Amino acid sequence: MVHVKASLLIAVLCATCAIPAVAAPTVKPGVKDPGATDAPSFSDLDKNHDGKLVRSEIPKDVDAIKQLRAHFREADLDGNGSLSEEEYQRYVSNIILSGV
Repeated sequence: MVHVKASLLIAVLCATCAIPAVAAPTVKPGVKDPGATDAPSFSDLDKNHDGKLVRSEIPKDVDAIKQLRAHFREADLDGNGSLSEEEYQRYVSNIILSGV
């Protein structure tokens, strides 16, 4: 009887550990708060839907991301000439929120 209770307890503990945590928004390392600005979303800017932004896709007349055009090379962390969604979110959340 003791073995049955112990086995049952172990099974319950294992099942509890296997339950996924409540889905929370994932924020990538280095991104403070991607939704804290009025900057357009990455998908709104990615007009050709290729999963990257080139400098010409960054509008000149949107105040929230004007600095991005000027600092595009700094935002392009891997130096490939385009911004991934993560690079864009990182720039928007870290640079714009810090007032740089």
